Amino acid sequence: MAKTHSAFIGLMQRARNVKRWPLMAQFQEEMLSTHVYEASVVAHMLGAIAADIYEEDVQPDRVAAMAIFHEGSEIAGMSDIPSPVKYHDPETTSAIKKLERRFEAMLIQTVPEPLQARYRPLIEQDKEDIHVKLAKAADVLCAYLKCDYELSKSNSEFANAMQEMEVQLSRYREMLPCVDYFCKVFLEDAKGTLDEQTRDLDWVERANTMHLDN
Repeated sequence: MAKTHSAFIGLMQRARNVKRWPLMAQFQEEMLSTHVYEASVVAHMLGAIAADIYEEDVQPDRVAAMAIFHEGSEIAGMSDIPSPVKYHDPETTSAIKKLERRFEAMLIQTVPEPLQARYRPLIEQDKEDIHVKLAKAADVLCAYLKCDYELSKSNSEFANAMQEMEVQLSRYREMLPCVDYFCKVFLEDAKGTLDEQTRDLDWVERANTMHLDN
């Protein structure tokens, strides 16, 4: 008899309870749900740039879907393991990767069987798939922006992490033209204040005119 209930959505919603950067003091704590949302938006844009500007065989919606589920193992129970722990030595890295695959499989098991074939490639991702590579690039971009934000608040805790993100982002810019385009067009404004980000919109001039007239 088929299952009449599923814990999948409930588990996915637990992303709001998973704290990122758990060993580091943060000016603004980041939860996994926030990261997943931000990474999905960036991932969709990377896919759109690849498809519409560089005419690559890329589906932006699929890149976004990969970003939505790219932390499936963390949501299923592993939480966020800090990089110094995860990459401490090859044996530790191998063991953690094995655990990640196990938790991904557990998450898939909570999906109703008729839907598992659709969700399996989104959760057990093929690292060679361009859609997965772009989702990973989005993950790095968001981590870079997080480090930049914390450093802008004089939080030196993120100085080393920023160096790591700069190296990774540089490699993605060399490998993927859409990442380089994103950095040239979007990255600087992504760091700005609301006033800076909206300075070219009509509302600024309109607001100033109304204040002067009144």
